[in-house]
Amino acid sequence: MKVEVKEGDVTNFAASLLVVNLFEGVKHPGGATGAVDQALGGAVSKALAAGEMKGKLGQTLLFYTYEKIPAERVLVVGLGESDKFGPEEARRAAAAALWAAEKLSIKEMATIVHGAGIGGIEPQSAAEATALGSLLAAYRFDKYKSEEDRTKPRLENLTIIERNADKLAAFQSGVKRAETIAWAQNFARDLVNEPSNVMIPAEFANRVEEVLSKAGAEVAVHDEVWIQKKGLNLMWGVAKGSATPPRLVVIRHKGADDNDPWIGVVGKGVMFDSGGISLKQPQGMEAMKGDMGGGAAVAGALLAAVRLGIERNVLGIIPAVMNSPGGRAQNPGDIVRGLDGPSVEIISTDAEGRLILADGLSYARELGAAYLVDIATLTGASVTALGTKVGALFSTDEKIEKLFLENIAETGERIWPMPMFDEYNEQLKSTAAGIKNTGGRHAGAITAAKFLEYFTDSKPWAHIDIAAKEMIDKPYSCYRKGATGFGVRTLLRFVEKWEV
Repeated sequence: MKVEVKEGDVTNFAASLLVVNLFEGVKHPGGATGAVDQALGGAVSKALAAGEMKGKLGQTLLFYTYEKIPAERVLVVGLGESDKFGPEEARRAAAAALWAAEKLSIKEMATIVHGAGIGGIEPQSAAEATALGSLLAAYRFDKYKSEEDRTKPRLENLTIIERNADKLAAFQSGVKRAETIAWAQNFARDLVNEPSNVMIPAEFANRVEEVLSKAGAEVAVHDEVWIQKKGLNLMWGVAKGSATPPRLVVIRHKGADDNDPWIGVVGKGVMFDSGGISLKQPQGMEAMKGDMGGGAAVAGALLAAVRLGIERNVLGIIPAVMNSPGGRAQNPGDIVRGLDGPSVEIISTDAEGRLILADGLSYARELGAAYLVDIATLTGASVTALGTKVGALFSTDEKIEKLFLENIAETGERIWPMPMFDEYNEQLKSTAAGIKNTGGRHAGAITAAKFLEYFTDSKPWAHIDIAAKEMIDKPYSCYRKGATGFGVRTLLRFVEKWEV
């Protein structure tokens, strides 16, 4: 979909569909919406008075203009409560408008920017949110569907209208940034949406290498022989049960000076998680193709960082594996020592994500990362604690934790801090090895984080558990059913705003 910014007046702009907006509780619209209302003889005000439109976030109401203005139709989209409005609400309003346009088989649409007026958002950020919400909502993964299904109506052109020429440059900058972020996030969504018979570790590595290298990153891919020689035994222990060999993807974005520290970002890349010998229940197992959502988020965030020219040194590490119950698979009770850190007694082969992340964190440190972040669809316990729309944040560094939490308002990807008390280490004690790979059912998300802490060598570190956020089973926010790319904006914003 093409997005462009044009100077113009909404009451004099020709379009198949014109989108304006409205806050909840407003009785007499102002601004661009008020101008359109007046031109339509008070049609919007009458609908408000009749209770047909309340302005709730994402609510839409369509008006035919009958040639009273050049636009053929006007769509009013609700922005929700004004005191709760921010970039995420602007994205959601834009998404709702786009989906409404698709239902009308509209190919070209014009819109005002959501939030740049009384919404109080800076013009560039408001334009970015409007464009990004539209681009994320327009995404479809339908390459395996029939030709008929793939030709369903799509919006092809979106024009952002602004009458104030002084705002145009800021709007254009916002749109350009949105296009880059949407491209990167939708790339991550493609990786997650692919079936696991296609998205095997080698294919994942090939796609990431191709796209990131073209963007300007330095990418290295290591195969199973290198992984074993290097001593990434925790990763190999997970991977060896599958006939499909693993890959370790290393991405470098050198955006700062040699003396500037490197931020190491590690993403879980389990292309499919059967549970290994500790086999999962079959119900819902098909969703385990998304167990590489953390790795996809790292790839997407690094892609955006490179294209935006973020002035930070960022190192991305993605261990890509299949977790399968093959004849060579590791067993519960096995003891494995990884690249660094304590020996590990395998209690459950279904607690595999933390094993590959442990080697990933160790290798990131070996390559010089001074600060560490990992992101993973790690535990069902985090879903039990926080549900399907909020990720769990664990950190050993107050500054890192604070920055992640401050960025929520901008990214819209909600995360919540969780405790990291040393008392939880008791659950990981092993009588046969340094630690166990699971501490049991109680505080499962926390003990998973405490396990990873053993492999950080006390460096400033954060772990983000995004289980059940990487895919959704019905439309939400700016996303259709399927992959969301959750974490791309969170990681990007972190590396962009991080200061030593």
